[in-house]
Amino acid sequence: MKLKKRIFANYNWGKLGLELLVVFLGMTAGFFLNNWREKEKEKIIEQKYLKSFVKDLDDNIDQLTKLIEADSIWISKARPDIIAFQSKSLVRDSTSSVVKKMLVFNRMESPSGTYEDIANSGNLNLIRNFELKTQIVDFYMSVKGVEFLDNHFYNYFNDVALPFVFAEYSVLTNEFKDPNIYESMEFSNIFAGYFSYVGQRYLAYKDLLEKSHLFKKDLISEIN
Repeated sequence: MKLKKRIFANYNWGKLGLELLVVFLGMTAGFFLNNWREKEKEKIIEQKYLKSFVKDLDDNIDQLTKLIEADSIWISKARPDIIAFQSKSLVRDSTSSVVKKMLVFNRMESPSGTYEDIANSGNLNLIRNFELKTQIVDFYMSVKGVEFLDNHFYNYFNDVALPFVFAEYSVLTNEFKDPNIYESMEFSNIFAGYFSYVGQRYLAYKDLLEKSHLFKKDLISEIN
């Protein structure tokens, strides 16, 4: 017992405590340093994503602007034909013009590569601003909604409008198989459906363009 007391008495407890403190502080500092490095790395990746989103939006805004202009021109030219169908005053000479309007088809090809990457990789949590993170998800849900409408319109164009035109109209001679087809309910309904789709798409594009500008503004405010 006395031997044990002498052994413990010979320890320099102050020095030992200091060494333990140094070890503890070193480990703690290393932990915080690694944590800080990881956070800085995540910030760099986040900034790259934000800048990539802005680039995608620039492409999207440019495309939407052109599509909206094209649809606006199409609607203004097609509206008199709709009125003529409604009043049963469409003349035979106008039918070729109506068909040519139905053979025009545009669709949005939204650049969503950045969103697909960040969502599929699980890196969406790198976006520190919760409101911006929510806005990212909401915006690309809106994109999906417009793409859904585009796909429906494409199916209508491919399954209804084109088969009718190919069956009833000669694109070489610009003549209908039945010269009086312009008086048929089928012809007026197909064109009215086409006109309705373009109108819906036009409004959807305009709404998405407005959201794109707001989204871009919020993204830029988060870029250092």
